[in-house]
Amino acid sequence: MGRVPQRPEHDAPTMEFDVITAPLPLGEAAKDGWRAPQHRDGMALVLSSAASSGIGMLFWVLAARLFEPGVVGLNNTAISAMTLLGSAAHLNLGNAILRFVPVAARRGAIIAGCFAVGIGVATLLGLGFALGAGVWAPELVAAVGHPALIVFFLISTPLYTVFVLQDAALTAIKRADLVLWENLVFSVLKVALLAVAAWLALDSGIAVGWVVATLLVVVGVTSWLTKAVRTAAPPPVVHPVTVRDLGEFVGADYAGNIFWQAAVFGLPLVVINLAGPDGAAVYGVVWQIAFAFYLVAIGMGKSMVAHNAAADRAAADRARRGMERKTLTLIVPAAVVVAAASYPILWVFGPDYARTGTFLLVLLALSAIPNVITNSTVWEARVSRNRAVLVGQPAALCALVITGTVVLVPMIGITGAGWAWLGGQCLVAAGILVRRRLARSAG
Repeated sequence: MGRVPQRPEHDAPTMEFDVITAPLPLGEAAKDGWRAPQHRDGMALVLSSAASSGIGMLFWVLAARLFEPGVVGLNNTAISAMTLLGSAAHLNLGNAILRFVPVAARRGAIIAGCFAVGIGVATLLGLGFALGAGVWAPELVAAVGHPALIVFFLISTPLYTVFVLQDAALTAIKRADLVLWENLVFSVLKVALLAVAAWLALDSGIAVGWVVATLLVVVGVTSWLTKAVRTAAPPPVVHPVTVRDLGEFVGADYAGNIFWQAAVFGLPLVVINLAGPDGAAVYGVVWQIAFAFYLVAIGMGKSMVAHNAAADRAAADRARRGMERKTLTLIVPAAVVVAAASYPILWVFGPDYARTGTFLLVLLALSAIPNVITNSTVWEARVSRNRAVLVGQPAALCALVITGTVVLVPMIGITGAGWAWLGGQCLVAAGILVRRRLARSAG
């Protein structure tokens, strides 16, 4: 009784394709331009991803030309396993840094605590994976031996965890521009060390060079970050952040992220068992290209969280819609161009890659378009701390992608992994759009 009804668009997050492209009111349009802080920092992260992906493409072109496909496949599998473990080990604390550091008084303590937890968990996971590699990665054990594999994962996994967390810390303190320079240095170092490995005829040099480049960047950035946080001005809006706040957020976000990382970094382990090292090499190269489009949505989402950590529900909804507009503007034309030019792009890696992976690249590039919808929904859930979405949506997508890959790859080859990604993304995105339409109608 006496309650003033809210406007429907404030009652629940709503979005449809016509809403994405509809003109904004004058006041909101001014905040939705490319110079708005959220989109400006998002573009800095996108440019960082684009630069590192471009040089990363050069890295894998050189690897494909300098090493045999089987060697590339084994190294790619080791790197994918390391990144999967490192991503699992940080417990999604990077998103906690993005969510709470912009509004916390003790920013340095939150960042340092997240780093320490991530390093400890990564060390345990790396050691556990290496000790049991004879069961789940016998090809790696046969290639390099058990002792070398243990040393590799004990060093590489904690380093990768810190590498991921420091990007989140830079973004949270509104220095997303430095992420670009960090990734440029990292990418150039990888290429240089790859050339050294080829000159030394070191078959494991692809993965080892990757780890050495990570080490150098982590040492430099972490040293700068320590000083910057200590001398930075306090945030304009301060909210109390408790251990319980962090724990509740991380618990839900981490559970969902495990499913996402399993699909992204765990799938190469599935592919190498279904299609062999040569198939894994093709999938690894193609995924490196296609995942660059996924990184656009991730970068824009990180900036959205950092700039809207204190937003109410209506403001978070507007921020998400703005993110989708800008991300689709970037993704759609780029994905279409890459899909159309997939054969000449892969021919650069070699005729075997072009012959086997052309249609796979078409499917994976197009899957980045519905990923804008699925990805933005998860980032908005991080702002609103919606635990059901944080866990349920990545779980559904992971189940669709892995199940589809297991069923289709034995039937039609590695192209089946592309169909699994495109089909899974389209189904989940369709479900989100239907849910938003129903929520809008109910409101």
